[in-house]
Amino acid sequence: MVHDIEYIPAQQRTWWTWAGVATVLALYTLYVSTVGRRPDTSIGSLLVALGWMAIPAAPWLAWMALGRTRINTDGIQVVRPLLSRTARWHEISAIDVDQVGGYRGSYDYWIRISCHSGTSFRLPAPMTSHAGRDPLFDERLQEIRHRWSEAHGPTAREPE
Repeated sequence: MVHDIEYIPAQQRTWWTWAGVATVLALYTLYVSTVGRRPDTSIGSLLVALGWMAIPAAPWLAWMALGRTRINTDGIQVVRPLLSRTARWHEISAIDVDQVGGYRGSYDYWIRISCHSGTSFRLPAPMTSHAGRDPLFDERLQEIRHRWSEAHGPTAREPE
């Protein structure tokens, strides 16, 4: 019997930590801006500048931390706040790995699902990055490809 699997990001703790830092900076900036008080020090000014950048970053980091990938006998489902995507096994044309980044030689590796309809999307997990290595990334990728290959039949292309 094949069991259902749910993957959460290996970087979840890191993203929650940065989301918390960004939220504190954003709240500080909003407080200072609402009260109309100008920071007295250059550090206060720096915190306000960082806070303006943190306002859009905090929800994005939380959104990343809350991502889930569910694998079952029907296919793959991506679950995030305000977004859910599902691809049935027979709709999937390829399962590949995206190499993203490259800053100082460090890359993030995301699994990309491509469908026969021409659409594609990345899975929030498993993924591995410099911010948080997933030591089981390759095994999980192979498990997903194996499930797809079993459900899709002999025409499935299972990349090396």
